[in-house]
Formats: sequence, C-alpha cells, structure tokens
Amino acid sequence: MNLITPAEFRKRFGAEPLRTRKNVYSLNQAEINAIKVAVLKMRALPYTDPTSWRYQAAIHGTTMTDNLPSWNTCHKSGEADFFLLWHRMYVYFFERIMRAKSGRANIAQPYWNYQQNAVMPPAYRDNTPSNPLYDGTRSSSINNGGALPSSIMTAFNTSLNNTDFYTFQTNMNNGPHGSVHTTINGNMAVVSSAAQDPVFMLHHGNIDRLWEEWRSRCGGRINPTDATWLNRIYTFFDETGTAVSMRGSDIVEISTQLNYRYDDREPVINCTGARPVARTREVLITKEASLSLAGNNLKANFTGGSATGLETIERTQNRRAFNFDGANVSERLVINFEGVNIQKMPQGVIEVYLNLPAGQRPSANSKYFVGLLDLFSVEHHSAHGTAEEHANGASTEMDATQAAKALGLTLPELRNASISFYVRGASLKGAEVATNAQLSIQRIKFALETQRTQ
Repeated sequence: MNLITPAEFRKRFGAEPLRTRKNVYSLNQAEINAIKVAVLKMRALPYTDPTSWRYQAAIHGTTMTDNLPSWNTCHKSGEADFFLLWHRMYVYFFERIMRAKSGRANIAQPYWNYQQNAVMPPAYRDNTPSNPLYDGTRSSSINNGGALPSSIMTAFNTSLNNTDFYTFQTNMNNGPHGSVHTTINGNMAVVSSAAQDPVFMLHHGNIDRLWEEWRSRCGGRINPTDATWLNRIYTFFDETGTAVSMRGSDIVEISTQLNYRYDDREPVINCTGARPVARTREVLITKEASLSLAGNNLKANFTGGSATGLETIERTQNRRAFNFDGANVSERLVINFEGVNIQKMPQGVIEVYLNLPAGQRPSANSKYFVGLLDLFSVEHHSAHGTAEEHANGASTEMDATQAAKALGLTLPELRNASISFYVRGASLKGAEVATNAQLSIQRIKFALETQRTQ
C-alpha cells in the first residue's frame, strides 16, 4: 500500500473551495438524491475496493476476516483519547468519496442535530425498495418516527460544559454518543456493523459539529497541544482509492486544513486556555456489586463498600468537601463500572442516578441524574477486546461531578451513596416505548480525579 502525505494530497487535488456541512433537515430533494446516488454506487463496488460501501464500513468495524488495510481501526483498547480525532478523519474521507460518487462538486456530509429534532430524518426512514438510506435492522420505533430519549440530549449538553478537552471528549463518548447508537439499534448498536447503516455518518457528522460547538464557547476550551495527540497517525482512503496518512495536527482547523464549515457557526479562531499538565486518580470506595439488571430498573447501595482511599484522604487531609471548582487544581468524581456483561441490549438507554430518593420518578432534568451507561463500547470490548475483557466483562466510567455538586455531596456521604439505573426507550406519539435490558456488573467504584493546570 502506497501512502501519500497530507501535503502531497493537497498538491494533487489543488486548492478547494470552503464547503458547508448542513443540517440534514435543511437539505433539498436534489441534495438527498445526490447522497442516495453516492450510496448506491458505493454499494455496487466489490468490497475490496477502498471506495466501496462495505470497505468503508469495515474501516470502522467488521466481522469479515480479510483484515484489509485500515479495517477495524476504531474502538481498539487504549484508543479513547483519539475518539474525536479518528472520527473526524473517517467522516472527512467518506465525504470525499461520497462527493465523487454523487457527481456533485459541492455536496458535503450533512449532520443530524438531534438536539433540535430527535426524530430520524424522513429520507432515512422511507421504507421503499429503491431507498439505500433505509436500514431495516433498526428499532421499529425509530424507523416509525420515534424520538431519541431526551436524556441523550441532556448528557450531550452536560459534556459541553467541560472546559478540558479530554474531559469533554470522555463525557461525550462515554454515554450520549453510544446511546444514540443503542437506541437506533440493529446494525448501529454494534461497533462491527454500525457504519453499515447510512445514518451512522449523520450521527458522526453531528459529533464532529459538537466538537466545533464546544470550541466556539471558548472559556478555556482548546484542542490538545500534547505531542502524543498531535502526532497520532491514521490511514484512510481518498476518492481515488489512494491511502492517505494523516496526523492529529492535520485536522484541528476544519476550515483552513479540511475546507469545510458548519452552517450554524463560523470557524473558531483565537480561543485560549490553560493546558492540563497532570491527572491523578485515586479510588475512594469499591463496592463488590454482583448486580444483575433484568428489566427496566435497579438500585445499588454503597453501604459496606471498602473505603480505604476515602479513609486515607480523611486521615491525611482532614477534609470533608470536594474541590470541584479550584482555579489551578480541581477535582472530578468519577464512577467506574467494572466487569460489565450485556446479555440483552435495550432499544434505548440506561440512565444512571446518584442518591435518587425512593419512589421518585427518574428524570434527566433532576439534580440526581448522572449520565448514560456506555453500552456501545462495553458490548464491543466484551466481545472483541482483551482476553480479560472477554472473560470478565468490560469497564466503563461516568462523570458524576455535576450531580455531586447539585446535591451538595460531601466526601463522607459517599459511604451511604446509592446508584440507580433506569432503562428508557424512544418516544413514539408522545409515549415512551417500553424496552428492557439484561446485564450484570461485578463492581462499582467511586474515584477522585485531580487535574492540575498551568
């Protein structure tokens, strides 16, 4: 495989116009038809062609065993820090292929802004034999016009409040991103088949747009400046089928480096911020949970958990309060879920609450709401991760800082804390669609992460 550098890539194609990525709901019929033409042409190609639909989908994940170049390069263990970077490159090169196949020089990858309209666009739900944008494996409620659960949007909005890039990325990836996948269900619910569904690119067009929205808020929000992130290399294929190797530093400015913008905002310029220089994490309490969820709700109490880390802090620092809002040193309360095994994936989400009072109706608008369990990543790492993950289940985490702040939680009160789980489906014709899940969790931990900036 012959690789070309980004400089050679741009030299070969010359100067390109600045294209606008639009909300899919604002596309006209000619633009929708152009996307359909591109998908049909890609699907007509043999899967060994890098510009074919199946090859492109396999880059994200596949169960095919050919192991062709760049296949299965998303969601590998240890790759979480590059989630946004990898998907930006992936969508960008898919967009180039789609544009070439469509024959329309100015077409750009649209996005689905589910925060404005949580119902999948009609063009992707049109169940006619000639529509290549329809996927019959999806949840019937979604294909029939059901709306994504509102807790997904709440979790996305919460992630945007974080000023540190890695915290923002983790909070968006660990919950709301994957919950869009699981609610749509079918191909989209599994990493190895997700990109076979045409709505995948709408979803990740929006994830990329949210990255730009996060940056546009400034207030200390800057992209990574560390060499590991900036020099991270991935290889994708352009519209001619040529492999192109790119670094993180090649994709940080979408308008000047990649020649696109989003229709709802101007390109971000001149935002500054402090750079995190150190992160340390200490486990406060471990609860050997052995939890089994079989239905739509479950509650776990931390009473009796091992609190060695918490005891150390109380003894050596003589304090009760968290330091959530420190200027140069701040803390986050993180919940780790370990040994997670999924027996049945819900056609929806699993909401997590901290200290939800008995008898109170779960609501993502309440101060008890923490976030969404990342079943999308858990399923993948349980099935295709390390030998330990395959044998004992995967791990995932959730940022509980906002809930802890809203509740006025103190460090000693963690000993009597509770975690509640609620399974929620899509909303169809104003009513929640019932859905169940079946999973087990071996242990739950409260951990304290300290961030230091300069």
